[in-house]
Amino acid sequence: RSGRQWTKATYKEYLKTDHWKEMKLKALKRAGNKCQVCASTNRLDVHHNDYGRLGGELMTDMVVLCRSCHDL
Repeated sequence: RSGRQWTKATYKEYLKTDHWKEMKLKALKRAGNKCQVCASTNRLDVHHNDYGRLGGELMTDMVVLCRSCHDL
């Protein structure tokens, strides 16, 4: 998967995959189910810091953010 050309549509499809769901759960667990900026536990997103390894991302490519921090 890594190295392919991603479009908005294929990215949305990727977010539905078992692979992404597993990566998201691992990121949330690693962050203690808290925003890594403000420690909120409400409306958490897992944000990609780097899309270069999308589909083969490392844990360091992701950060857990509450919706407020993610919007910033």
